[in-house]
Amino acid sequence: MGIINKFKLNYFNRFVLTLNIVFLLIAYGVYLNKYFSPTEIPYLNFLSIGYPILFIFIILFIVYWIFFSWRHFIVISILSLGLFYPMFLSYPIYQPNKVEDKQADLSILTYNVHGFRDEGTMDLLINNQADIMLLQEAYEGQQKKLINKDFKNYYAEFYGLLSFYSKYPIIQTKEIKVSDSELNGGAAYADIDLGYDTIRVINVYLEPMYIEKELVKDILKSDNTEEVSKTSKKVEVKLIKGMQKHEKQIKAIIPYITSSRHPVIFASDLNSTPLSYEYEMINRYLEDSYIKVGRGVATTFHGFKFPIRIDYLFHSKYFKPVEASIIRKKFSDHYPVVVKYKISE
Repeated sequence: MGIINKFKLNYFNRFVLTLNIVFLLIAYGVYLNKYFSPTEIPYLNFLSIGYPILFIFIILFIVYWIFFSWRHFIVISILSLGLFYPMFLSYPIYQPNKVEDKQADLSILTYNVHGFRDEGTMDLLINNQADIMLLQEAYEGQQKKLINKDFKNYYAEFYGLLSFYSKYPIIQTKEIKVSDSELNGGAAYADIDLGYDTIRVINVYLEPMYIEKELVKDILKSDNTEEVSKTSKKVEVKLIKGMQKHEKQIKAIIPYITSSRHPVIFASDLNSTPLSYEYEMINRYLEDSYIKVGRGVATTFHGFKFPIRIDYLFHSKYFKPVEASIIRKKFSDHYPVVVKYKISE
């Protein structure tokens, strides 16, 4: 009874504690994206989008208990420990993995160029040439300057919105099709001969969500409850449809990872955060390259002025990432991700 008495709270703090526990349970729900698809429970994937906000509330609760009950502060802090790793996936400020040998064998860049709407996009690519470059939202016709001049020494393949550039010969390539006539995303792979081995590079652009900035602004600025409700419903429907299309795409792509005779690099604009079902499915078979060696804010999309991470490079264990960076130049609404790898002996 003595221990219980030490944890007694007044009515207001009991309410705060109850609210704190509810927020903890909701936040931990993000881990369920490993087990349930958007078709089964779509709203779990919503947690992956709103997780940074949930995390801020968790931190505020921890700070609150510092001032009102150090015993509850310790308990709540322990219960919240598992919520820091999901934030690390987007903000790997501290990097425990030390890379002693930074001599790389292969450099790879992935970049959603947003249709080359800004002429600076091409200059960025020219000034940051990697051994292999995977582009999304990049039609072949938009790249004549690159193909004929600056990248004329590259092997190149194009599939709709996807582009492959490689300094090494592309020996086999194929589009990965999904049985959905309304699908606007895309995927393709290229088997590339490095001279001493062959690797498979998969380039993916998952279905865009079509959440216009105006819709988000309307929700934030409107004082009309009915209008906010209608607009929020539109966003909800778009997100659910997009997530379910992602599920179809991911299920079509995974066999090209699991059945590959060659080590795999997976380059993508997933249009999904690191806490999503989409990320979890890929992360079952491949490792997140940036998280292995990158440091700092890993966010890659700045279109909504709310930084999120949706562009990735994943790799098989055959590769050892030694350096990762994000080029923070706002020519597209995405930032390029560059990773340098050492080939396992």
